[in-house]
Amino acid sequence: MSIAERRQREREVLRRKIIDAARALCAEGGYEALTVRAIASRIEYSTSVIYSQFEDKAAMLRVIADEDFAELTRQLMDHDVADASPAERILGMAERFAHFAQHQPEHYRRIFISPPPPVSVEESAAEHGNPNEDAYAYARALFVALIEGTPSITEPDADALLQMFWGTLHGLIALHMTLGDEPWVTLKPLSPLVDSASRALLRGVGVVLPA
Repeated sequence: MSIAERRQREREVLRRKIIDAARALCAEGGYEALTVRAIASRIEYSTSVIYSQFEDKAAMLRVIADEDFAELTRQLMDHDVADASPAERILGMAERFAHFAQHQPEHYRRIFISPPPPVSVEESAAEHGNPNEDAYAYARALFVALIEGTPSITEPDADALLQMFWGTLHGLIALHMTLGDEPWVTLKPLSPLVDSASRALLRGVGVVLPA
């Protein structure tokens, strides 16, 4: 390995340590706890080393947001069956969305419950509107296909239909995250709730599903 390659690898390792420390601080105390000084203290480097990698706190938050959304997009697309019907693909996507929330709750909270300041389309590493990089574009494409293949559908606006669907799933997920230990309410398991709610919504707008 050349000296230049070794230095590049060292920079990448340092950058990863900074991002991981920033994630941990956000999880522990919210975005207010994220400061350059706090990161420097956690990884035992000077603040000048942090600034050599990131211009400011906002730059770190952009990277964290990009990584979280990239992971969400990857998991939504994983195991998608391209030759299945749009309705079947949407039901599968709903299952994977709930799985993401249950198994990576801190990612989910950062994206949907306590998000950082929004990242502009121009600043994001993801290509806006590219279904392979943009989770919303991926999901929207499924609803466009559903509408095109369902003459009897009662909601022909893909964005409206997607947002109703998304809001329903998020409501169920948020209930489990915030009231999971509530002694006054016995919450039903999330996965079957998500499946039942998804099917009910699709049938409610005129989609015929197999029994």
